[in-house]
Amino acid sequence: MLLVPALAGYLLQIRMNIFRYRTLRESGQHVVFRSALAGSILVFFSQLLVQSVGRYVPGPVTYLNEAFGFEYTAAAVLSFFIALLIWPIGNSIVNKDEAAIRAAKDNGELVGIFVTEAIGTGKYVEISLDTGKVYIGHIVESGIGVRSQFDLMIVPVISGYRASDSNDLKITQFYDRAISDFVAKGQDWHEFRIGMSLSRVVLVRFFDPRLYQALSRNEEPEE
Repeated sequence: MLLVPALAGYLLQIRMNIFRYRTLRESGQHVVFRSALAGSILVFFSQLLVQSVGRYVPGPVTYLNEAFGFEYTAAAVLSFFIALLIWPIGNSIVNKDEAAIRAAKDNGELVGIFVTEAIGTGKYVEISLDTGKVYIGHIVESGIGVRSQFDLMIVPVISGYRASDSNDLKITQFYDRAISDFVAKGQDWHEFRIGMSLSRVVLVRFFDPRLYQALSRNEEPEE
């Protein structure tokens, strides 16, 4: 029963937007202590509520405590249900993007801030990876661990690489035709997205749409 409030605290740490992006940056022992602290706060208020309700409706409280042979069983169980209630309420107040930007700013992660704020702008974004690979497209989702090991999702319209000697952008692939095929088949073009980790990103910036249009008018490179 003592573990239940800690699990309730852990639930808040990984599900509430205001906590989750900070928690995913923490080491394991810090997450354990933060979960225990959150659980202690939850069980404290739960016990106050149980004592207040128990004065008028003592039956359920007495039954739970006697069934498990633990004086604070009712408070422990109630703490978990309070966490289930607080979680969606908190997320309705602080949305995912706002929480991700706030956590990134607090940790000085400028790339994470840029990526998150680029969502929904409709602007083309150029992302260069440590492998030299370059993707240009629309960022549609971001956040630490947003897709298992991936921190951002991008729908690419162009891919290529930066030449090691001149750092010039070399285009190798246009994805317009493939995306058009997706749409023609009734599929959401967002399904064409690919994932990547922020740890692999070495450069991220907005890409001039006029340059993209100029590239698109040229003959597409062979596969």
